[in-house]
Amino acid sequence: MCGIFGSFNFNTYEKLYIANRERGNFAYGSVYISKEAPPGLAKDIWTRKCEGVVDLTGHKSFHDKYEQFLGHTQAPTSVNRSFCPTTTHPFDSVHYTVAHNGVLENHNQLGEEELPGFWRSDSVDTEIIPGLLSMNIEFDENIILSHENVDSKTEDIMTIEKTFSQLKGTFGCWIYSKLSGDTFLVRNGSTLFGNIETGDFSSICVPGLCEEPLSEGKVYCITTEGLADCGEFESSSPFFL
Repeated sequence: MCGIFGSFNFNTYEKLYIANRERGNFAYGSVYISKEAPPGLAKDIWTRKCEGVVDLTGHKSFHDKYEQFLGHTQAPTSVNRSFCPTTTHPFDSVHYTVAHNGVLENHNQLGEEELPGFWRSDSVDTEIIPGLLSMNIEFDENIILSHENVDSKTEDIMTIEKTFSQLKGTFGCWIYSKLSGDTFLVRNGSTLFGNIETGDFSSICVPGLCEEPLSEGKVYCITTEGLADCGEFESSSPFFL
């Protein structure tokens, strides 16, 4: 069991982190995204992976450099597991950074079929997501043909729609695009609550901050004006509500 959460407000982010610690305090991972970058340059992001519970008080001295805060809390998968940054969220590819709450069922099959030569049988299931996202945006014919006609955000949405339609299992994910600088949310089976007006989100319902269940099979874009429904994918949720 893990938790994902995020906000444009650091004080809110800290509250969401405290709430999501009950879903796992074995490890903490985060991405802080800088304010708007100069034209032609990517936004600066600060990624951190730590064992156990983290005191965020020290971050308040420099949090004004960043405009968005994304986090993940992780529970151990076995009593013998030791902390290791390479198995701690978030996970990266050339184009995307992803954190995930849930359990995937077909990650090894997809890894062997779509990422031959790169995928390892002992890989963490989440590692397939950024790898598959990058594979799809680079080699999917429909997305390639759209390059000259749509902006990078639209390409991101097309890529996310295809990638998460390929996955089976449960997931609640945030996805940060290094191409467009946008952040997206998806949900399939795993709990995920949001604040439509502020863009805050959390795996745990936090009264007054994140109370609205996000829909399965939808792609949400997180903006300073709130959460926007911007796409959809083929949901394979094992649960019937």
